[in-house]
Amino acid sequence: MSSHPAGDADREVGGESRSETEEELRVAFEELQALTEDLEQANSSLQLFNTQLEERVAARTREIADANATLRRSETALQAVANVVPDLLWRTDTIGYMNWANRRWSDLTGRNVDEILGAGWLSVLHEDDREAAAAAFARARAEGSAFQQEHRLLDKNGRARWFLARIEPMHDDRGQIVQWFGAAMDMHDQRVSLEALQQSEARLSTLIGGMPQLVWRSADRGRWTWSSRQWQATTAQSLEQSLEEGWLVAFHPDDRAIAMAAWANSADSGKLAFEGRIFSQAEGRYRYFQTRALPVRDEQGAVLEWLGTSTDIDDLVSLQNEQTVLVSELQHRTRNLMAVMQAVITKTLKSSANFKDFTVRIGDRMQALARVQGLLSNRAAGTRIAFDKLLKEELSAHASLDDNGNAAQITLSGQEGILLRSSTIQTFALALHELATNAVKYGALSSPDGHLCVNWDVVDADKGDPRLAVHWRETGVANVPFEDNGASARFGYGRELIERALPYQLGAHTTYRFRENGLECSIEVRVPDLSSTNGDWSRSQVSQSTH
Repeated sequence: MSSHPAGDADREVGGESRSETEEELRVAFEELQALTEDLEQANSSLQLFNTQLEERVAARTREIADANATLRRSETALQAVANVVPDLLWRTDTIGYMNWANRRWSDLTGRNVDEILGAGWLSVLHEDDREAAAAAFARARAEGSAFQQEHRLLDKNGRARWFLARIEPMHDDRGQIVQWFGAAMDMHDQRVSLEALQQSEARLSTLIGGMPQLVWRSADRGRWTWSSRQWQATTAQSLEQSLEEGWLVAFHPDDRAIAMAAWANSADSGKLAFEGRIFSQAEGRYRYFQTRALPVRDEQGAVLEWLGTSTDIDDLVSLQNEQTVLVSELQHRTRNLMAVMQAVITKTLKSSANFKDFTVRIGDRMQALARVQGLLSNRAAGTRIAFDKLLKEELSAHASLDDNGNAAQITLSGQEGILLRSSTIQTFALALHELATNAVKYGALSSPDGHLCVNWDVVDADKGDPRLAVHWRETGVANVPFEDNGASARFGYGRELIERALPYQLGAHTTYRFRENGLECSIEVRVPDLSSTNGDWSRSQVSQSTH
């Protein structure tokens, strides 16, 4: 066999190999071309994405820049606002260190804000308030809650001013406290005013508590809103019972309409004034009170409330009533006195030998009347005078009486305290004066051997017509001129007064006789019937005698 077929075969094999290689290269090239296209497409997409990313980054950067600018403007505006407000503003971290404060801190304290930051804020508090403020803030941080407190801050001059401080926590999205914000309002003027008001109210309360008047407050038309302790103590009403128109219950039923009528007129008159009787629980009776009130008005003149007092005038009313009686009594006495004086002067003129004799006699009789007036001025026994006192007063002008009414030539015997009618005093006193004067001039008291005995008692008291019976007896008198029937030849003013004036003016029964050793005179005159009040005329029997 020849070798050519084998060579051809090799060539055929080599040709097939090249074809396969070329095919592989072609396929690889196509794949590479496809990859290149994909890469180019990917690069284009990447470039587009980068471009878009750069645009988004740029836009975000601009947004951040704008936000930062807005934030800076907001912070600037906030700082400006914080510096304008009158309150102190600040911010602290979670442990209580101040990291921001407005300018008002510097304005108040005179310190730089940096000095106040951290824990420096405690140094501008009043030393007595620092511990309490720090403890309160510590409790608030531990509890995570806001707190409010009043404390004093020192100003640039070292003077303390009161502030109301409040601190609130700020939370993040998870509810955690990230910082604290605080504000303090100057309340010094309000605090000082409040303290002054409280002191004023305390002083007013003390003043009202010491006043004798009953003090109260009311709305219009008598609707009370408050009554003092004096009102409650006097009327036994509680505060609640006296409110609205409850106070009216304490007034006498006859005076309630008067009180309400006064309230009805108060709006037009601008004042309240009336008098009425208020029940006194302590005395168990009504007492007269004078009630006065004035309105408290606002700046526009509108009535806010009424302030009033009720003043006890019961004693004054009693004195006024008594004064009216006294004036009437004085007028009556004056008329009686003038009539008596006129009669005395007329009779004395007729019986006087000359002017000198008239002067002596009228002087004695005026002194007797003066002594009576002195007794009438003594109000200890009312408007009436006891007979024994009137008798002793007259006799003491002529003789020295001891404490029991005794004298060497005088014996007195009778009941003490027999009261005379006030209308009888002056004429009765003149009769006693004439008897005593005649005894001194002509009778028992004109010589050492004479003696005067005066007895008196109440008769006919059981018949409802009590009379004072007085027996005047003089003894030891020599050379008494008398007629056969016992009548004296001497008929002077005294005898005329006793025998004529007393029966005529007083309805008295009298006798006037001279015995051979001296005068005997009896006078019987009506006296007030006091048996219904004391039940017994024999209150104290007195026997007075001398040796």
